[in-house]
Amino acid sequence: MADAILYLFLDQVKTIIDKAKKEVKLLVGVEDEVEKLERNLDLVLSVLADAEEKKTTDQLVKKWLDRLKEAAYDMEDALDEWKTRAELEVKGTENAANCQGKVLLLRNFISCFSFHRLSSRHEVAVNIKEINRRIDEIVKEKDKYQLERRKIELPKRPETSSFVDVSKLCGRDGVKREILSYLLGGNSEMDAAKLIQTISIVGMGGLGKTALAQLVCNDPNVKQHFESVTWVCVSDSFDEKRVAKAIIQGLEKLSGSAAYGLESDPLEILLGRISKSIEGKKYLLVLDDVWADKCERWDSLKVTFNLGAAGSKILVTTRDLNVASMMGSFDSQIIHLEKLGDEECWSILRDKAFKGKDKMKSREDLEEIGRKIAKRCKGLPLAAKVLGSLLHSRSTKGEWLNILASEIWKLNLAQKEIFAPLLLSYYDLPHPVRRCFLYCVLFPKDFVYAYHHITSHWLAQGFLGSDPDADLELVGLEYFNILVAHSFFQDFATRDGYIFFFKMHDVVHDFGKYLAENEFAMEIVQTDHLSINSARHRHLLVMVGERMSFPTSISGAEKLRTLVTYTGKDALTCDALRSLFNHCRRLRLLDFNWPDGPDHLCNEVPEDIGKLMHLRYINLANSKKLERLPEELCNILNLECLDLKGCRSLKHLPESIGKLPNLRFLVTNGCFALTHYPKDVGKLTSLRTLIGVIARADRNDGTEFSIADLGNLKHLRRVWMKVVGNSIDMEEAGKAGLQNVEELWIYLPGEVEEDDIIEALHLPPSIIFGFSDDYWLNPRGGFGHPDWFKFNSPVY
Repeated sequence: MADAILYLFLDQVKTIIDKAKKEVKLLVGVEDEVEKLERNLDLVLSVLADAEEKKTTDQLVKKWLDRLKEAAYDMEDALDEWKTRAELEVKGTENAANCQGKVLLLRNFISCFSFHRLSSRHEVAVNIKEINRRIDEIVKEKDKYQLERRKIELPKRPETSSFVDVSKLCGRDGVKREILSYLLGGNSEMDAAKLIQTISIVGMGGLGKTALAQLVCNDPNVKQHFESVTWVCVSDSFDEKRVAKAIIQGLEKLSGSAAYGLESDPLEILLGRISKSIEGKKYLLVLDDVWADKCERWDSLKVTFNLGAAGSKILVTTRDLNVASMMGSFDSQIIHLEKLGDEECWSILRDKAFKGKDKMKSREDLEEIGRKIAKRCKGLPLAAKVLGSLLHSRSTKGEWLNILASEIWKLNLAQKEIFAPLLLSYYDLPHPVRRCFLYCVLFPKDFVYAYHHITSHWLAQGFLGSDPDADLELVGLEYFNILVAHSFFQDFATRDGYIFFFKMHDVVHDFGKYLAENEFAMEIVQTDHLSINSARHRHLLVMVGERMSFPTSISGAEKLRTLVTYTGKDALTCDALRSLFNHCRRLRLLDFNWPDGPDHLCNEVPEDIGKLMHLRYINLANSKKLERLPEELCNILNLECLDLKGCRSLKHLPESIGKLPNLRFLVTNGCFALTHYPKDVGKLTSLRTLIGVIARADRNDGTEFSIADLGNLKHLRRVWMKVVGNSIDMEEAGKAGLQNVEELWIYLPGEVEEDDIIEALHLPPSIIFGFSDDYWLNPRGGFGHPDWFKFNSPVY
């Protein structure tokens, strides 16, 4: 919704203004405009809360907020450009002044540079003035809608923790027994006809169909009864080829490059492979969240499944009764999942709300109100869980009564029964956390989110703040825990008490898309041209079709901030990259995703990447043809994350990499052709995470990064390090200064002994420390993933 976007953007705009006024001289023609903008921001913020409430019933107010959001986006981009150009000018002048003994050349350079600087100032000033005019008009219109000024009160943040949901399902014991009887029982008529029995769980979103299917599949009797259990997340549209690939992955336990090898196979080959895998085996296939689609798409797959042994079963979850019939379930094999009773909803809500509060004095007073709130759940366990999480942070009778009496229950919402409880919980989030939640809907349903990946995206978007000296990674953890505490995430994969992977309920995903409206989009590319349909799309996920390359021409993407791609083999050429860099100048995040296996990227990144002055995050991981990065990359002063892991042909990092003052993450593990790190890495004083750093142990000269250079990086928290050299200079190694490092993994390919490196580094007692056996720097013994992660991972 607009409030999360606008509150955050307006706060960011104020931050940019304050920072620029302190650190750089205001550009000519900009100072008056900035002062005018500050006045308008204060006026907008004062009425924003009232406008947000009225937009649900007043379309004119909604359009007003939409226009304001677009102007806020444009203004933030303009001010960011203003700040960055000013910083580049300062650095350009400093570099020119450092040219000792070249007076004539210096004069010519300064003359040319000054002309360019004046031109840039004028360009930026005109842009800011035009956007300010738009904002001025929007602000003047606020009086038409009788918007009232209100004091902005951020909601109280809940107590947070990394607790994980238990697997019990309230009120579903009888249904579970019924499904188990179908799965474990026989059907002589169908077995004789060599037909596979299909059982369907049917019910509206939020009833717990997926959770029930998971509970059944994890039953020990089911695991013992079937030779294989395969889970496929279908969602939204039934793409028979995607489903076939996912089935093969599950049956053959494929991952990485082996799974990616399926991309180029036609459907007939995939079906033949399924037939071979299941022939003569008793299997259980689960198709989760199937939506209405064309019957013939299912029929082409279904014939293949009849080759399994007698007793094989298919379990389907769906919101649509017609889907159950299409999938071949007889009436007797369709389980209609009913709503829970009020008492069962109260049981779920109570467990969440009073978790860890058994001795709370006011519990009896709250229970009466809680039962009334449970009736508002309308029998939906997801609603009960969300409301219980919301009430957990409230301990007074007045706070619980406010939830019961909220006006949100009266709103005319899409899917009102489930969206109203979710909206209550959403409004309880601090505004930056709302933005983090909405961003997650950029990814498709059933997506397996990685904690470090999504929080680094939040950081790049500015959702965690912009203070280079702050521990923004801890802010990300705090925001994540708030969303966990509000039950917006589920299906957690943990290690040592920390969440590493998680998912989002499909109804929660629908809710997020409802709030975000047109801001996020997904495009499936089947041609060599990419056209963005709406100028309001700021965040885009692109799926490149099989045997297709990333488009070499792009239109409508001038305002795009985020581009996440899932591409195929040899899918990204230099021409495509050059077109992308020249057409998407406002990009803040560029994330290329591809499986670990085939070659993908051209052997070098075009110099045009230096034009992306707004860029904060770039992921080129597993680009196995990539050999070099241009020095122009180091002109991107705002860059915070550079992920190059698995770029096994990369021979050098840019020599001027030390000119990236805001870089917080540098990742190069798996870059096997990389022999050393430039000395200038020691100038990256904002670094928090350094994965794959190559450090010399035997000397500290002026060309290569050494262990002693770690001592300059005072903010480092995570270090995965390859130590090179056949000996260790104990004195130099003692300068590493790792007292603030929380996690350290070391790979020793040379003759340095493990005991010697431990002695030399003077490690703090609280550090998580260990050794690795290769340059991927995975800890000995590996991290591993829980069974559900392998079981439920979707295919993209």
